[in-house]
Amino acid sequence: MPLPPPSSRGSGRPEPARVRALAALLGATRAHILLRIAALEAATTNDLVQELAVSAATVSHHTGVLRHSALITTERDGVSVHHALTPLGQSLLGAHGLPGRRRPPDGSR
Repeated sequence: MPLPPPSSRGSGRPEPARVRALAALLGATRAHILLRIAALEAATTNDLVQELAVSAATVSHHTGVLRHSALITTERDGVSVHHALTPLGQSLLGAHGLPGRRRPPDGSR
């Protein structure tokens, strides 16, 4: 599955070669999830479902892998599930020359 370009809601479009390198490491869907979380500073599962046009189960599977790899954190807020980058997730994006931002520690958006 080719990695779709990030939407204009983010902080600009990363260079395609850098995105391809990240996708080669993580897989296209997981790379796209990390980039969207970084662009949005935090994202809900529903945000990611809409961005990727895949099922909630697919997003949940991939965010679970990213969470177990310590690249993102996940917090439940009622029926919503919020995902944010960890310092390791930020570092991974930074190592690929891609933007990575993290939600403030107090959980504010």
